[in-house]
Amino acid sequence: MARSRFVMALAALSLTAAIAPSSTAVAAEQGCSLSGTGGTVTRTIGLRSYNLRVPAGLTAPAPLLLSIHGLGSFPFGQEFTTGWSGYADSHKFIVAYPAGNFNHWNVDRGSPDVTFLRSVVNAISATYCVDSRRVYAEGGSLGSWMAQRLACDAADMFAAVSGSSGGAPTWWGACTPSRPVGVSLFHGESDPLINVALGRAARDEWVARDSCDPAPVVEPVPAGSALSYPGCAGGVKVTWRSYAGLGHAYPSGADGQDFRDRAWGHLTGHTSP
Repeated sequence: MARSRFVMALAALSLTAAIAPSSTAVAAEQGCSLSGTGGTVTRTIGLRSYNLRVPAGLTAPAPLLLSIHGLGSFPFGQEFTTGWSGYADSHKFIVAYPAGNFNHWNVDRGSPDVTFLRSVVNAISATYCVDSRRVYAEGGSLGSWMAQRLACDAADMFAAVSGSSGGAPTWWGACTPSRPVGVSLFHGESDPLINVALGRAARDEWVARDSCDPAPVVEPVPAGSALSYPGCAGGVKVTWRSYAGLGHAYPSGADGQDFRDRAWGHLTGHTSP
């Protein structure tokens, strides 16, 4: 009897394995790769470049995050200061760090950099298994404006965006997204370069643009503030987190983990229609 039960259990496991598609089968069916890059690698598109990290162990099409550096910074600096690569390895998503033209971004309406960032997504998706409904962008300082410009001009490709230490995209031209877009914004309350008031103004613009309830839900946090705005059009979300004592920088340490958890949680709470 015991032997019969063992044989039946073994048969059931074999049947399950036969039914469940392997990662190789998924990749073959999708015509894309699930293989990791073995670290961060540099890829080029014409005269421009981006750094790419695909984690090992992907078993299905994965989310893709573009992490956009600020003025005068560069992809490896963005990777180091954000901590996204280690986070991507553990949370199984693809992260890319595009390079601005001469470390700068054109964040005007209709910017050619929107076209470039679209091409980065398309180039990665042409090789790797990317979930096209879970493509996101985040950036710091001028990169925050660039990420928000993607929300304004490329809402068909980017499901949601996040920005740190930036202001409102309307500084650089009109923002008329094709649909409501979820946006999470972060700011240091002691930012000497881009005052936190400018971050709040950007937040309030998105609350109005997405037709959210202007009365926020307040989350108690040890220092700073954390707000979310309910009832936005299209089921999207707008959130805000400020950090007491933080200047013009990404948060680090425990606050850095808080930032990544909040930003990634917000982004992955959205999928493209």
